[in-house]
Amino acid sequence: MTEPNKRPLPQASPEPAFFDNAAVDNLIAVVLELGSELWVQRQRMRLIEKLLAQGGVVTAEAIERYAESDTERAAAASERQAFIDRIYGAFARPRVAATPSDEP
Repeated sequence: MTEPNKRPLPQASPEPAFFDNAAVDNLIAVVLELGSELWVQRQRMRLIEKLLAQGGVVTAEAIERYAESDTERAAAASERQAFIDRIYGAFARPRVAATPSDEP
């Protein structure tokens, strides 16, 4: 029985399916998440290196307080796009049969 002022918890929505095989959808989701995490780590490492070069000491507070300049933001956007093109560009490539017998 549900209490009068308590709403039932929302049910998780199923993930959208893009391919017939769920394993392919799951694999692509993993690749996208790993790429995202890698990019975050690259950006954080770049900031840590910059702070070390400037002052020799890095604290969590210094990392959180750091504000990119417009120039740094533009450079990061350009680097991010190159990263996306390099890592995920394979998804845009047309399919090529590995052997002639694999042709549909």
